[in-house]
Amino acid sequence: MTHTDFHHLLSSLKGLTPEQARQVRQQLDRQSAPPKKRPAPPTGKSAKRAKATPPQAKKPLTEAEFQQHLLNIGLITALPDPSLDIDDDDPEDQPVVIKGEPLSETIIRERR
Repeated sequence: MTHTDFHHLLSSLKGLTPEQARQVRQQLDRQSAPPKKRPAPPTGKSAKRAKATPPQAKKPLTEAEFQQHLLNIGLITALPDPSLDIDDDDPEDQPVVIKGEPLSETIIRERR
């Protein structure tokens, strides 16, 4: 799905009735939920050990792990390239020369 199609879909959702929105939400929940598997009931000594082990806490994801997760589930199509964010030598980022007192002094004076 293209970026434009996705935004068109989002704008179409705004016109749904509450009942239609509920149905869409249920469908999305069904599609995103992992399939439920029933574990085999433990027997004997292993059952006692399984009950005694505390559940493991999930550790928070790093930024890179989170971005990789988004890529894996299809929410983004490519990982961001940090090298493209650096534009220190961009000529359009040069200060604008103005006449009179410095702009910062004008702002401070007018705030008083």
